Amino acid sequence: MDPLSVTAAVVGVTAPAVHCIHLLLGDLQKIVNAPETLNSLRKDLLFVDQALASVQAVSDAQWKSLGETVVSHSKAVTTTCKESCDSFRAALGRWTRHSEDGKLSLRDRAMVGFIKQGYVKSMSEQLQQCKLTLTSVVCIATL
Repeated sequence: MDPLSVTAAVVGVTAPAVHCIHLLLGDLQKIVNAPETLNSLRKDLLFVDQALASVQAVSDAQWKSLGETVVSHSKAVTTTCKESCDSFRAALGRWTRHSEDGKLSLRDRAMVGFIKQGYVKSMSEQLQQCKLTLTSVVCIATL
């Protein structure tokens, strides 16, 4: 396994995930009267962002010592996280289409706070799993 290509490959999937997380965070921060479920999701996104930053800090030698299976799994988890964020961001846009100036309309607040609450919690759980996996990889790499 060539260390340079491993680091480039991992950073290649990490950077788009970080960008997507920042876009979703921006969307969530624009909602001033967000329900608590969205505020919790925002915290989860920040934790995943920190985990991804830690992944990017893993050295070439550390990636090499982890082996191809761990590298491949890390890339898959990161890609899945990005895809989930993309999907959730698109859904959030649909759910809040009746709102203006960062304030959720009553209809959109009901949609996000009650009707889609399970979807928001599911996204939060996905982010927590992503954070746990990536944090574990970084911890093992630095040992």
